[in-house]
Amino acid sequence: MSTTAPSRAQTRATTAVGVTRGASPGTPVRVDTADGLLAVRTVSRGTDRAEVALVATGAVLLGGDHVLVRVDVADRCALRITDVGGTVAYDGEGVACRWDVEVRLGRGSRLDWYGMPFVVSDGADVVRATTVRLGAGSRLVLRETVVLGRDGERGGRVALHSDVADDGGPVLVEEVTACGTDRVPGVLGAHRVLDTLTDLRSTDDLDVPAESDLPEAVPDAVPLSDGAATLQLDRGGTLTRWLGAATHLSPIERALDRRRRTLEER
Repeated sequence: MSTTAPSRAQTRATTAVGVTRGASPGTPVRVDTADGLLAVRTVSRGTDRAEVALVATGAVLLGGDHVLVRVDVADRCALRITDVGGTVAYDGEGVACRWDVEVRLGRGSRLDWYGMPFVVSDGADVVRATTVRLGAGSRLVLRETVVLGRDGERGGRVALHSDVADDGGPVLVEEVTACGTDRVPGVLGAHRVLDTLTDLRSTDDLDVPAESDLPEAVPDAVPLSDGAATLQLDRGGTLTRWLGAATHLSPIERALDRRRRTLEER
């Protein structure tokens, strides 16, 4: 039985989420959305924060698809994004696909986005690019998990690009390319899961809300003894990365689970 998904003509669809302060003090934030290949569902709203979920509207990603997600969080607002189900990049039979995320964070704002696994099937050729512009005093907490292949597969090709900057210049610039049929030492090697938790702040000074006033905080540091490595970036912030065989084995996943349980018990 074939598991190849059909390709389709080049399809670019933009999903957008914008959070701004309410019209008057004490009112909930305003959440403006637009659906593309992903639909946005508002989960909750408060006076300074909101939570939304992203839901695929069909098979994503097929060959020729171009998913574009734009996120705009206004000054002193916070947004949490959750994915409903992971994403699979299917065999495009020679036709590439693309997944772009563009984020703008205002002054003193915050974005927490803990993505579900992004699976690159045999035969898939995908570019996944994340571009973030940090306002003064803003913070980004982003979890991205890339898996080469479904069960029994070696996986296709994926190029990962990250470009995070504030008014002072680049904060994080990285490019990682991996292919399940052409393993490269020093990238993934024999591993098939690349799990990354990024915690970045703008280095521009600004009086921002206390940490306790913001939504769910990043978990405690992931123990290096569990196989993860945490990089301290030159301009501040951390990048924690783990390579392994399955997502449930990731110490990042376990750290997030501990954090969720702690918050539920409060």
